This record gives sequence, C-alpha cells and structure tokens, in this order.
Amino acid sequence: MANNNNDDLRRQMEAQKQTSRAQKEALNNIQQMLAQLLTNQNTNDTGSNHNEEEHNDYECPKTKKLKESSLIDAEITKGI
Repeated sequence: MANNNNDDLRRQMEAQKQTSRAQKEALNNIQQMLAQLLTNQNTNDTGSNHNEEEHNDYECPKTKKLKESSLIDAEITKGI
C-alpha cells in the first residue's frame, strides 16, 4: 500500500516537473516574442508619425464605439 502511494507521489512530482518545464519554455518564448515586437515597434517609431496619424483616421467603427462607450462610462462614474 505504501509502495503504491510512493509511486503515485513520484508520478505526480514528475508530472509537475514536466509542467513546470513546459511553462518555463512557453514563458521564454513569450519573452522573446515580446522583445522582438518591442524592437520592431522602436524601429517603426523612428520614422515619422504620419503613418500613425493616418491609421487613427481609418479607425474601425467597433473601436470608435468602444471609445465612446468608455467615455460615457467614465462620465457616469464621475457622476456617482
């Protein structure tokens, strides 16, 4: 009986180790992707802001509605 409990504990510990390794690897991948995105963003930011202004002019309707809704929510919160 005790032997089965020890085997179960060993399997659980091994499973936890594997999960931990997989999570660490995923975190490292995310960090690398974030670093690459930041590098790309910084590279793009060195140019003019003209593209950003154009992008803001062509905002999708859903985004505009969300912004309007957020402003309304903020005003309601102020009133409370």
